Amino acid sequence: MDRKIEFIKPEYEVTIGSAYFCLIKERTNTDISYEDTVLEVPTIKTLGLTRTVSELEVYASGILFDYLNRTAGANIALNAVTLPAYLLDRIEGAAKDAGFTFNRTNDIEREFAFGYWGENSDGSFMFYWHPVCKLTPTEENHQTRTAEIPDPERNYAVRVIPYNNLWRTRYNTNADKEAGYKPLEKAQFFLMPIYREDQIPEREKADADTDTPPTDPPQDPPTDPDDD
Repeated sequence: MDRKIEFIKPEYEVTIGSAYFCLIKERTNTDISYEDTVLEVPTIKTLGLTRTVSELEVYASGILFDYLNRTAGANIALNAVTLPAYLLDRIEGAAKDAGFTFNRTNDIEREFAFGYWGENSDGSFMFYWHPVCKLTPTEENHQTRTAEIPDPERNYAVRVIPYNNLWRTRYNTNADKEAGYKPLEKAQFFLMPIYREDQIPEREKADADTDTPPTDPPQDPPTDPDDD
């Protein structure tokens, strides 16, 4: 018998990093047009993602014959110090006039791409893009100041909407490194939301000889002064 036991010590996430927002200008059945600017927001405290799953139990001949499930989207509970008021106004479709903001009952909310990254225990990273999202209303809480300094936080809810059956693009720097590539930097991955396989950024092949010390170039033998 050739069966064996292999010991694996997996890496684990130690912190979440910045969040990224990129508003959608227009989307069709085949393409999404995003705005040119991706906003990075380094105020995230916690992020919880819950998949929305459609399930089907198939019974036949008196037994459970099969079980099917499909991810129909996801809900993200986002806890942050705050999100920029400028960003929220644009996402909510509010009208602005200098210092005035008008939130109407018939405001049309904007769709956006939402991304974030996490750092792992071994120093590697996981990058995420959700190509189509909407912000759903949550409670707004206000409290008085006391003798203690409060820890500022706001809660937001992000609804992930599948686009052509894709609801998330995930990138692992360790997996790319093991495949022989030089891992992408954050700026390379988050420069544009990714929602198709042909949008993968170009990566450089890692140098196979990086662990080999460089060889000094050949030098001419020293000359004897008495030979002159």
